[in-house]
Amino acid sequence: MRSQKWAWIFAVVMIGFVSGCEEDNQTASQGEAKIGGTVIDDATLAPLEGVSVRANGVTLGTQTTTTDAQGYYELTFTLDSAGAVELVFTKSGYNEKTMNATVESAEFLTLNVEVTARSPIIGGGGEGGSGLAQTIAFLSADPQEVSVYGVGGLETSILGWEVRDSLGLPIDNAHAVDLTFTIVGGPNGGEYISPMQVTTNASGQAYTTFNSGIRSGVAQVLASTDVDGRTIQTSPIRVIIHAGFPDQNHMTVGPAFHNFPSLAFAFGLRAPISVLVGDKYSNPVEPNTALYFRSSAGVIQAAVFTDNDGEGVVDLISGNPYPLGSAATPLYGDGYHYVVARTIGEAGVTVMDSTLMLWSALSEIKNVTPTTFDIPNGGSQTFTFNVSDYLGHPLAAETSIRVSAIVPPPPCPDCAVNTVLSSFGIEGTVVLGDYMFPGPGVTDFSFVLSDGSSDLDSADVPLGTAVTVTISVDSPNGDTYTSFVGILR
Repeated sequence: MRSQKWAWIFAVVMIGFVSGCEEDNQTASQGEAKIGGTVIDDATLAPLEGVSVRANGVTLGTQTTTTDAQGYYELTFTLDSAGAVELVFTKSGYNEKTMNATVESAEFLTLNVEVTARSPIIGGGGEGGSGLAQTIAFLSADPQEVSVYGVGGLETSILGWEVRDSLGLPIDNAHAVDLTFTIVGGPNGGEYISPMQVTTNASGQAYTTFNSGIRSGVAQVLASTDVDGRTIQTSPIRVIIHAGFPDQNHMTVGPAFHNFPSLAFAFGLRAPISVLVGDKYSNPVEPNTALYFRSSAGVIQAAVFTDNDGEGVVDLISGNPYPLGSAATPLYGDGYHYVVARTIGEAGVTVMDSTLMLWSALSEIKNVTPTTFDIPNGGSQTFTFNVSDYLGHPLAAETSIRVSAIVPPPPCPDCAVNTVLSSFGIEGTVVLGDYMFPGPGVTDFSFVLSDGSSDLDSADVPLGTAVTVTISVDSPNGDTYTSFVGILR
């Protein structure tokens, strides 16, 4: 029997092959892969029309189709290398079937499938009839997951229930009930059920449709009815509403920090780059939406798949080419470059966003003015200096810049002491944020030294007091310092 069965399947497949050849010769071009075959009833061996075929792949996305009158289906995927895919076959009255396959570029994979009809249940409540309704059993949601309204995906799911008597048998026509369907929880984006009330058929079954709204999330649907003054109902069943296609107005790319301390003094350092993608209704896109990255400098992880919130993270890794010359963006010059993320939106349009990065080099203290001083009794002096890398760019976030001024201890306990006051930042320190461009308080600084003992007589310190000024930098770009000496009268 099995040999006869597979001989028949072979004949069906050959028929499907001939009809398929009229469309595409069951071949796949470079950069694409195809899966096709025939779906049959495993008992009657007859091809099944109207079987829903859904394919899910981490790198291949989701594809759906329906078998034709000969039970034939075909799916096409765009890919560069091998990819795994899960195929789910569903049809009303049949058990759902799941299969896994691996496809490669330029390959047509033939996958024939048998599905099993659900066993018919004959009601019984005495002489072939059933008893009164006692319980409501959920049969299926086809499909279990739908897309938000208006993005081109499947927006409707067929929900089925079966009402059974005390023996667990489906109720008959004589005991038919009206099932009422209610959404008891959902994203409140306009989702609805139609019809909201259905009378059970001769098999005790009732079907309705769930229609998605403009918000993604999980909706719960309850079926209930009244029998002899009491209410029976199911536990709420879940329908997942996925978001739609990525939308240009709802895509954002940004780094954990823009100033990346890595220029020409270290490689293998990492800067996390995050992406957030929503659909045109501001909902997160469908989980596992693929985003691809490129960078003119260093190395960046090629792709990421979004989570339930439409987010993903990749790492930019320092190394050749550094953002200098042709690897830098012409608009800002050496040290600057863009990281670009892209994906595919509705109707196949490219959706993309970018973020500007600065690679900063080793710390330098420059242009200290003046480097000598002679501050009169009761007077003060202003100083300026620059802290940056060799290109004049800001140092990375958390860089600490400190100015200190120290006078030597007095030669004796009773000797007069001259004191110096320094005015810079908060308690002599400035801490940088995540800056990308030079300017006051970022790369350009000033401080004031003042004589703090104006009541001292010149006879007490006839030669003045030597003051040592130190500017120090503690930074992810490296630590450095400089010192100079002057006189305080």
